[in-house]
Amino acid sequence: MFLGIINHPIERLGNIKDILEEKGYKIRETVATEIRGNEEFDALIVMGGPMGVYESDKYPFLKVESELIRKAISTKKPVLGVCLGSQLLSSSLGGTVTRGVFGQEIGIYTVYLLDEFRNLMGDKIEVFQWHGDTFTLPNNAKLLAYNERYFQAFKYKTAIGLQFHVEVNSKMVSEWVKEYNGDLGLIDQVKEKEEEFRKISEKIISFWLDSVRGSQ
Repeated sequence: MFLGIINHPIERLGNIKDILEEKGYKIRETVATEIRGNEEFDALIVMGGPMGVYESDKYPFLKVESELIRKAISTKKPVLGVCLGSQLLSSSLGGTVTRGVFGQEIGIYTVYLLDEFRNLMGDKIEVFQWHGDTFTLPNNAKLLAYNERYFQAFKYKTAIGLQFHVEVNSKMVSEWVKEYNGDLGLIDQVKEKEEEFRKISEKIISFWLDSVRGSQ
């Protein structure tokens, strides 16, 4: 069973859930405030949210998520972190999460790929972004994607962190625009890219699962 942690009601797994279910995996989505730290799972997925990793005093469930991430990695279970989830992954491994000095990234951006991601998807891909924080690369982690501003993806043992979003569709982004007072034009931009995002998501998930099998 794959456990998906939802840090905000409108930031769900999107096509990640669809793809995994098509592969035969069972997914249980759980709201972060209900996590107790003793959950049993075969793989862990941590999604995004508007809070910062450094706000754990205000959002104590973030500390519980970090403990689950460390527990999963120590037992060689797959971990996938998306946006806030990638920042929690970095922090859990000793990295630092801060406000991005180059400002927010909201919209469709090009990111450049390295190593396995480059072999899988070419030199660059277009992805959706909605974040203001960034992370440092933990010790012994491998950078897989970046742009001119921030680190965008990394791998550490059985874990992968994605700063960007490819799980989204236009319906999901329309909810984000309403909740976070975003630009309505983002909805149509994402609608044009939905199929491309889905293909990227499929490749990343397959790589994630294959890399875990190879480490066991």
